[in-house]
Amino acid sequence: MAHHSIDEVPNEADFHLHAHPHCEIFYFIRGNGYYTVEGRDYPLAPGNVLLMRDGEIHKLHIDARTPYERMAIHFPLDEILGKDTPFAGLRALFLDRAPGCNNLYTPKSAESAAFLAACFSRICRPWETVAEFALSLTAHLPSLLTELLETSEHAPLPDPLPKKESDSALPAIIDYINRHLTEISGLAELEQQFFFSKSTLNRLFSESTGTTVWEYVVLKRLHAARRMLLDGKSAAIAAAACGFGDYSAFYRQYRRVFGESPRRERKSTKSLEKS
Repeated sequence: MAHHSIDEVPNEADFHLHAHPHCEIFYFIRGNGYYTVEGRDYPLAPGNVLLMRDGEIHKLHIDARTPYERMAIHFPLDEILGKDTPFAGLRALFLDRAPGCNNLYTPKSAESAAFLAACFSRICRPWETVAEFALSLTAHLPSLLTELLETSEHAPLPDPLPKKESDSALPAIIDYINRHLTEISGLAELEQQFFFSKSTLNRLFSESTGTTVWEYVVLKRLHAARRMLLDGKSAAIAAAACGFGDYSAFYRQYRRVFGESPRRERKSTKSLEKS
């Protein structure tokens, strides 16, 4: 899936904290804002590219006074860049890094910027059929990612946005959540680990992600469970493995976030594999 979108008067409330079941390549064309990816802020400039793998949670912060234009490509990593294909080395762009680290890529030259713009334009143009889009994706995506792989060796990491001292702890807190996702029992554990009160923790998360700490943990667990479902695991096994002790609670949360039951999504995936 790919799209080219323009919001003449963007409303940040329309851009919720989210993640995708597949990889995303985001191309920023114009606007004034930044993306928070797993607690780390990435200021955006025209021509910037952001890479997100499946389940990597991110949120846009955008200024309503400037039109917001972007392109985005979503694709299943194993289907497009399989381990046994000539393009397997490109998987490193998504997999060989911690969540929220080194997501941003900047063209190293005007020539590189023009090449990336052309690749995105070819992939994200309107297509009459799915087959035509699939052909374009297969033809142009490896070239686009190869350019990014070369660019990543030259582009400096962005300077962090100015923050209060307590706010700078957010990436470390989210890193801890990612490492102990299925084991965290509640906010008391994070309070003891980082010496912040519950109210301070929730303020940090609300300002950066628009959600509370525990809602963030639940969302991360749901995406981890979704990945297991898409890989063929049963809903009950996925729920238990991802920290949900109560299946009924998992079921309700899953439907709330993804709009369908976990069993139905797994069944739909199996049907697609057979077709």
